[in-house]
Amino acid sequence: MKKALILSLFMSISNIAIADFVKLSSEGEILDFESSNWPCVLDQKTSLVWEVKGEAEGLQYTMNTYTWFDGDTGRKNNMYSKNCYWGESCNTQSFVDDINEMQLCSYSNWRLPTRDELKTIINYYGDDILIDLDFFPNTQKETYWTSMTAKDNPSLAYEIPFFYGGSIVREKSIDTYIRLVRSAD
Repeated sequence: MKKALILSLFMSISNIAIADFVKLSSEGEILDFESSNWPCVLDQKTSLVWEVKGEAEGLQYTMNTYTWFDGDTGRKNNMYSKNCYWGESCNTQSFVDDINEMQLCSYSNWRLPTRDELKTIINYYGDDILIDLDFFPNTQKETYWTSMTAKDNPSLAYEIPFFYGGSIVREKSIDTYIRLVRSAD
């Protein structure tokens, strides 16, 4: 009896954790958990919608990297700005502008996440990579830019590494991965 109760409680808790994330279609409609193609994920717990990276080369290609640039600080073009599919202006602001122009999941208010926002999708129980790959496939075991500039040095910005969590700072002229977010409210 106790084993059945514990198993049922565990299953309920597991379902609650899974229920926080919902797959969204390109029109922003909720999809079934079993759906195999989705460009966005809604985190019902935080009311944030997240971009999902794809395997095909293009704007949302999982291997694209970007230098940090917000229009004022960072590097718009740099010797490291060569790893996005279009080959120039491979910076965070350019990517945000392109995603907003295409209205990913029917939205045009995408942005880089804050440190705290990006940390909300870290899954510290992950095996190799600290994110739920059922919802965020193609995530790299690397760092992802946040929107946060280091307080004492405007040439540095914070990143979240999905191989150990936490946060680190890096020179904005170096390229790394990004995942955009928007508020669902």
